[in-house]
Amino acid sequence: MSMLDRIKKRQYDGFKEFVLNMETTGISARQPIFLAGILEDPVFMTHVMKNVRTFDDFLNLPSDEIDAVLNSQEQIIGILAKCIFGDSSQSLTSLEFMIPRHIGRLKDQLSYLSEVSASEKEGAKYFILKVVRKLQAQENIQGFHWKLPPNDIFFPKVYRDGEARIYFESGILAAEGSTYKGKRNNSWKHYYDTGKLMAEGEYVEGLKTGIWAFYFGNGSLKSQGEYVGDLKHGQWKDWDRSGLMTATDFHEGVKKKV
Repeated sequence: MSMLDRIKKRQYDGFKEFVLNMETTGISARQPIFLAGILEDPVFMTHVMKNVRTFDDFLNLPSDEIDAVLNSQEQIIGILAKCIFGDSSQSLTSLEFMIPRHIGRLKDQLSYLSEVSASEKEGAKYFILKVVRKLQAQENIQGFHWKLPPNDIFFPKVYRDGEARIYFESGILAAEGSTYKGKRNNSWKHYYDTGKLMAEGEYVEGLKTGIWAFYFGNGSLKSQGEYVGDLKHGQWKDWDRSGLMTATDFHEGVKKKV
């Protein structure tokens, strides 16, 4: 059973749990999860990403809802201080109008901080999101409303043997290739919701196999390497948007230690 199959089996409960996990997973760890999901079912993942919230979404909540979050736990002002530590003074100025009752304590907490690492700051933001989601479940927060997909998205689509095409809800082609006995086989191409090519490679009995290439939205190469039984294997090359290349060695999907 694939990653998304396990999630879809639990329908809306599984969907919400997956969204919450994506929200509180570090960006570097989230990327391979998102990539695997978008290749498996681009329509499902589009709905997931519509629901994933960020710390900036918390700051855009109405003032009374931000106030409710900050009143929910004693230590949360200190955590908020870590979230905005090192940001421009404009961030603090905007918060003065949003949380006037808490701004004095927030400034005090900021004065105690001499250094906050990137990972600490990221973790603090995820903590805030967890608190918001908990209050949302208690119906105390309306700003993080769910945009739930239609029920039929949880049920597997059966493709006849031969050519297969998957479309985004907008009607734009999401993926195309061939299937055999209900599984992807041979060459497939995957697309962004803009219609631009995202990835291309081969499947054997539903598993990514052989050389695959991934592209940025502008068409330039993003990464390239080999899959063996759906797992990265051997040397993978990655390019940033400026064209700078780095290489990483994998064995059965795990990065090799250098």
